[in-house]
Amino acid sequence: MLEPMAREYEPEGFAFLFVYTREAHPGEHYGPHRTMEQKLAHARTFKERAQVQRPILVDDLVGTGHIRYGALPNMRYVIGRGGRVLFRSDWTDPPTLAAFLKYLLEIRERRRLGERLVGFYAEWMGYRTVDAEKFQQGLEVAGPQALGDFARTMQRWTSQGKIKSRIEVDLPPPQE
Repeated sequence: MLEPMAREYEPEGFAFLFVYTREAHPGEHYGPHRTMEQKLAHARTFKERAQVQRPILVDDLVGTGHIRYGALPNMRYVIGRGGRVLFRSDWTDPPTLAAFLKYLLEIRERRRLGERLVGFYAEWMGYRTVDAEKFQQGLEVAGPQALGDFARTMQRWTSQGKIKSRIEVDLPPPQE
């Protein structure tokens, strides 16, 4: 998934890391972490099973890093050399990340050519491919409990109706 992208952008000065935080869908086979040794063992198993070639950093048992950066299970960040967050996505989507990295390379080139640029904050809605079969297989690896927990969560989400996004605003109906 991101391994080819990590290799492609490494010569441009980008380093890709994987931060192992917690089991997103704990089950009988891979439950909540009770010890750091267990968490490290799960991270090693995950690295092998998912064929992750990037360095994996393992968060502490409390999840200090995970909480600080949003506490969602599959977030993606681009952090600049000075430690500033340049990109944050609530979900990993390689095409979205690639578009942002290409944008950063364009900015780098424009600055190299002498253009004065000032950063600003922006938000936009991304879209990603959903592979329900692959997701289901991941839940099965964790165990039946993970499958049941996710099914109950989906029922709860469905019963709550549409959830507003952070950037959605209520607009008055159009005038005729």
